[in-house]
Amino acid sequence: MAISQGLKNSLNEIRQISSTIYHQYIPVIDDDTDISKLAAPVLQYPEVYNEFCSALLQRIVYTQVDSMNEFQNPLRALEGNVMPLGYAGQEIYINPAKGRRYNPDDFAGILQKYEADVKVQYLIKNMDLQYPVTVIRTKLKEAFVSWDALDSFITGLSRSLYNGMYVDEYRYTKALISSAYINDNAIVKTITNPTSAEAAAKQFIQDSRFLFLDFQSPSSKYNAWSKVGGSGRPIVTWTNPEDIVIILRNDIRAYVDVNVLANAYQIGKADFLANNIYTVDNFDVYDDEGTKIYDGSKIFAMIADRNWFKIKPIDQFMEDQRNANNRSYQLYLNNTKMYEYSLFANAVIFASEGATVKPTAISAPASLSVAESGTVKYTVNTTPFNANSTLTVASSASAKATATISGKEVTVTGVDEGSANITVTGTNAAGESVTAVTVVTVTAAVVEG
Repeated sequence: MAISQGLKNSLNEIRQISSTIYHQYIPVIDDDTDISKLAAPVLQYPEVYNEFCSALLQRIVYTQVDSMNEFQNPLRALEGNVMPLGYAGQEIYINPAKGRRYNPDDFAGILQKYEADVKVQYLIKNMDLQYPVTVIRTKLKEAFVSWDALDSFITGLSRSLYNGMYVDEYRYTKALISSAYINDNAIVKTITNPTSAEAAAKQFIQDSRFLFLDFQSPSSKYNAWSKVGGSGRPIVTWTNPEDIVIILRNDIRAYVDVNVLANAYQIGKADFLANNIYTVDNFDVYDDEGTKIYDGSKIFAMIADRNWFKIKPIDQFMEDQRNANNRSYQLYLNNTKMYEYSLFANAVIFASEGATVKPTAISAPASLSVAESGTVKYTVNTTPFNANSTLTVASSASAKATATISGKEVTVTGVDEGSANITVTGTNAAGESVTAVTVVTVTAAVVEG
């Protein structure tokens, strides 16, 4: 069989940048070249074999990727630009300036300082994976029986390396949504499974249509900055309609006709499918070994600003290592990326229930005082800020003071002069208790005479 154009180009491109020794033994490959002209010197001369494996195979792996049958990651379009430097970055958001009423008599205002309300979110590299594949000399020798066999051998290497990478990128992108849900770092809208009944499907369409419209108005309702304890005043965000995307499960898309979705967003069906809707098999989370570590069945879909996804390629390169002990070459495809989500962008997750976030620590005032028959309130803080599991409160001496808790607000009532320890208790993810103790001093009521 004749050599394919892609393989021929790759072999000749490599020859152009190879050593003099390689040129001496390897001819320019054309349509009439017999494969033995390549195979014989590669298998006969160690220096040619080493250069072939080190340089040629790496080059072919790169050039073959565009023509092979690769896994089509449907979420790859959500990736951003390459991070030019470093392994960490930051996202800066500046709130809209606050207007003030014009006052012609305000001469002092010129001396007042009006600082911009700047928010910062720090983003880090969190994918650093290496994909190895071993080239055994005997397998390479078997591939040299024909150009077609060699082409298939190289394409197989490419598929192994790149499809492994693309599958992981797909999983990492889905895991961004799951992670935001698990950690309650996004707005969650509780709905009935849209596939359970026609009424539930219609309600899902109505809800998503409302959010599609509401995202376009300046608002603090749909970003997670304040929810996770971001400093300062809430931020105001909005999304242009062309930047609003929806990611939903395949079973829901199959149940809810895509024409209905397109009509709901008032977008042409073709444009809607190409630019605004992405479907996934599930929202499960897997570790780097491919083992499922989280069941994402509670998550149905997400509607978000495209800029919520902070996916940045950092570095991608190939390395190789010759192993004389077993006559093999090891190829390593390295892929380093940042997979983060923005606290400054609109995003709503549709789920069957909200996520429960356990506290890792609780803090409260060390001490306070209250008069007999009086009350005092204080707020406990949790780590993380948005921990939302139930907290309890108890008094060490209810004859002196009692306490109740609603959410994170504690109300202490003085009963009799003395003191009591007020303990707020939560349970962390390991089932262990975390507590915060406040010493309350009850003072005698002032008797008016």
